[in-house]
Amino acid sequence: MGREMKSHIVGPMPPEEFLRMFLPISQIPHYDDSSFTSAFNAGIFKSTIAAPDEQHAYEPFINTMKSFAPQLSFIDSHSNSDMVNCSSFTFSIKPDVCVYADTTSRGTDISTAEVIIEFKWGYCHDAFRDIGDSIVSSTDNSMDTLGQITSYAAAQLGAQYRTHVFSALIVRDCARIIRWDREGAIVTSVIKYNTEPYLADFFHRFARASPALRGIDTSISPASLQEAALARSWLSLPDTKRMFKLSIPVVDSSDMLTLIIPQPVAYGIPPVGRGTRTCPAFDLLNKKVVMFKDSWRVSLPDVLPEGETYRLLMSRKVHNIASCLAYHDVPHSIPQQFTQTVKLSSAAWARSNTATTPHILHRLALNIVGNKLTKFQSSHQLVQSIRDALIGTYFGTSKCLFI
Repeated sequence: MGREMKSHIVGPMPPEEFLRMFLPISQIPHYDDSSFTSAFNAGIFKSTIAAPDEQHAYEPFINTMKSFAPQLSFIDSHSNSDMVNCSSFTFSIKPDVCVYADTTSRGTDISTAEVIIEFKWGYCHDAFRDIGDSIVSSTDNSMDTLGQITSYAAAQLGAQYRTHVFSALIVRDCARIIRWDREGAIVTSVIKYNTEPYLADFFHRFARASPALRGIDTSISPASLQEAALARSWLSLPDTKRMFKLSIPVVDSSDMLTLIIPQPVAYGIPPVGRGTRTCPAFDLLNKKVVMFKDSWRVSLPDVLPEGETYRLLMSRKVHNIASCLAYHDVPHSIPQQFTQTVKLSSAAWARSNTATTPHILHRLALNIVGNKLTKFQSSHQLVQSIRDALIGTYFGTSKCLFI
């Protein structure tokens, strides 16, 4: 994944600007800056950087960082792969340290992890550099590291409903903070975290920040116990499956379609792009199953949102298409929930990159949940499906001049 991600990395962003933009003190209620300045002093991480190797660095790092973010759980997870949420990956997802928002999590659970921290103890393994034409180092070791941290971000964005995620890369006495979204990643310049406050300040702010600032998609909320149980029965899901609730504006109406959907599944694909997810969903009001789709569409003036495309097809009475029940571009509650990588790719401090395609979160619901074409019961059914699709394509092209 490292080489696929390389051209979508933006940096090196000054760490003070990174904190000011993505975790602004003005948006953290009752934030007391004095509690941090009194706690941080140069040399506070000396036991970490004195470790002979990275595995011996985990415990002293965790013990020191806890003092800045006691609300968070820092868990040594380097020997624990997430086999539940990442079973489709061809490689193990076992970060060195997982950070959780509660005190009960253990090991690696990519579906609830808030921040992932990766350690390297040789400078040759640093994925980034602050000099040269590119922020990304092109050595084989660097590419391996970039691929590793990219896979962790991909797993988080895939297994959770999030607008963005943060991670940290520690290379002995140096650190970088990274913000990942569907356009790419923004990386800070190097932080000498034993003498500079930015890494500790990041976790101090993160621990006190709202879910929206931390990257949680606040347009989706956990379903109630009763709603979850009812949806699981309709969707034939196990009792252990976590369920979520969201609403989408109904087509040509002021009403909202309320859906109960399951926790998403992570796949081993790069985090940049649409990140499309589809699944059967339970329509809470009408007590029926519909099709839900969630994707980060390309946000350009000449690109029609998919919901608008369905609306136009339906208005022209095009044959053999599903009916779109509801759709919208998701309105986020704060500016930080929108993608940021493309916007900052032209900053004065940004090295050369090709992060040029803006994305926006789009959701829709269709009236039909189709079967996979590979599950056809006869050759006649297969040919009929292809015929129906061709008819729909023909009328869509002739009546709407696209498809």
